[in-house]
Amino acid sequence: MSKGTEAFAVNDRVNHSEHGLGKITDVNPRHMTIAFDQAGVRKFVTSMVRLERSDAPAPPKASRAKSAKPKAAKKR
Repeated sequence: MSKGTEAFAVNDRVNHSEHGLGKITDVNPRHMTIAFDQAGVRKFVTSMVRLERSDAPAPPKASRAKSAKPKAAKKR
C-alpha cells in the first residue's frame, strides 16, 4: 500500500479496502478524487488514503438507449 502523489496519477486503476475498484480522476498534494465502479465519486486526503494498484479493467460503460417516447405535436 502506498500513499502520496508520487505513487499515483490521474487515470490509474486502484483498489480501496472499503469502496473497491476505481479510477483516479484528480490528484494533487492535498486531495485525491476517485471514481469508483460501484461506490461513485469520492474525495480523499492524499496523505491519508490507502490504495493498491489494480490491473482489473474498468467495467464497460452502459450505452444510453434512445427514448422511445413519441414527440409531442406542436400546438398552434
